[in-house]
Amino acid sequence: MMQKTKQMNNKKKNSFLVKLKKRMYLLLALSPILYLCFSIFKWPVYNSLLDKYAVVKEATIINEKNIQGKGVITQMFTYSYAFSANGKLYNGDSKKRGYKIGNKIEVEYLESFPSINRPKQIKE
Repeated sequence: MMQKTKQMNNKKKNSFLVKLKKRMYLLLALSPILYLCFSIFKWPVYNSLLDKYAVVKEATIINEKNIQGKGVITQMFTYSYAFSANGKLYNGDSKKRGYKIGNKIEVEYLESFPSINRPKQIKE
């Protein structure tokens, strides 16, 4: 009787491990697809949140270049900006050429997640 109970427990344990293993393989197989979906849908979601809940703050252009493309003779780039929120320093790409280090620009960010930010867009 005792041996039968042990065998049943072992079968349950093995069944659980097999199911867990299958789920792990499935998750591993789907992870590139999930990553791609996240990468595609991240910015529309961020932009929607920023359109509704953004806080505007002044940021300063800093000496951090963001290279755009692979120019043969000259490389085109934009400078990053930095601002502080909740006692921490955050930065982002100004996405506009022509700024000089030290220029001030307005940025929008989510108060709960300041790492989600962008230069303020002028509404037409």
